[in-house]
Amino acid sequence: MKIKKMTGDMFNILDKSIQMLSPIEKKIIKEKIKQINSKYNSLIELKKTKTSTHEIDPMFFCFEDLPPTGKEYWFMKFVSTKPKDKRQLLAMFGDSSGTLKVNQKEVKCIKGKGIRNGYMNAWSYDNKKDLILEGEGSISINHEGIMAFDKQNKINYKGKFPNYSLNLSKKNKEIVNLKMTKPKDKSDYFGFSTYFKSFAGYSLIDLYFDFTGMLNKKKFSGKCYVQKVVVIGPFIPWRWGRIVFSNGSILTYFEIKVQISKFKHKFQSMFEFYDSAKNKKYVFKDLNIKKFGKKNPRWIITANKGKIFVSLKSYSSHKFVFEKLGSFSYLEYLCEVTDLLIEDCDIDMSKLGSGFGLVEDTNGYVL
Repeated sequence: MKIKKMTGDMFNILDKSIQMLSPIEKKIIKEKIKQINSKYNSLIELKKTKTSTHEIDPMFFCFEDLPPTGKEYWFMKFVSTKPKDKRQLLAMFGDSSGTLKVNQKEVKCIKGKGIRNGYMNAWSYDNKKDLILEGEGSISINHEGIMAFDKQNKINYKGKFPNYSLNLSKKNKEIVNLKMTKPKDKSDYFGFSTYFKSFAGYSLIDLYFDFTGMLNKKKFSGKCYVQKVVVIGPFIPWRWGRIVFSNGSILTYFEIKVQISKFKHKFQSMFEFYDSAKNKKYVFKDLNIKKFGKKNPRWIITANKGKIFVSLKSYSSHKFVFEKLGSFSYLEYLCEVTDLLIEDCDIDMSKLGSGFGLVEDTNGYVL
């Protein structure tokens, strides 16, 4: 009862203080309360566990009301499944709360109704690396799609689950036109993930599709991975890889590992292999990753006490450096599988074909 009375007295004092303010001061306070309430509601919504396909488009095609440490970005990766075809396409755009630097370019993330200022990037490999677009741009959203653009370049992603399209234009000339559909095999084609500790964490959605279309006026088809991620708090280092084989099988690994001076701690690690021939998934949680070389690095990934062995070799890359409170390096490496061993899983390695994909390698911290 005493606590209830003290709380009531406190609110009465606060209310009387507000009533003594000028109309302009009252308006400012009301706007601040409205902003705080909106951010709080947005955070509560992010922390909810999502499972339904009806929740995919509303989450993907919207801006979050980001708190001061908030960041959101959309990421898309396309890999050919044609044997020995090294072609890949990557596109990314996003915004954050406040101003940040990306590759030494200052990006002011200004909010508007249905539009925000942010950062965008797209690059591809087609016998050689092509940086399609990079830099500051506008991001607009409606219930049917999302577009990142500047005066001459555009990333346009639209549709309704589970059918989407992607168009990329460079200097007002279309160079990418792709259609995405549910995979022909029975593999998972969407997934949600949420992890929060108090008011810090992440919420994301992953989409896994087949695609067909054109890249640089040539037929381009295979497997794609589309993602939206919202991070509240700092970026911390991770290592991630996704390799697609010619027969549609997919290898994925993921590790979050913090190292500050002599202190090391592995938060999470996972190795997953989807065998498209048998429509079967194998998952292992304890893995080790070793990187060799700098210019064209290689990786060896092992798991299950050495019964899983993967060797990867990079053939193209792109680097991003994010600076705000701290500095965070994010490198994208296009890789091919040079050796693969998976024991005790009854997988016919001879039917996998060639394997190409992306490796993400990060270091540093940024808030």
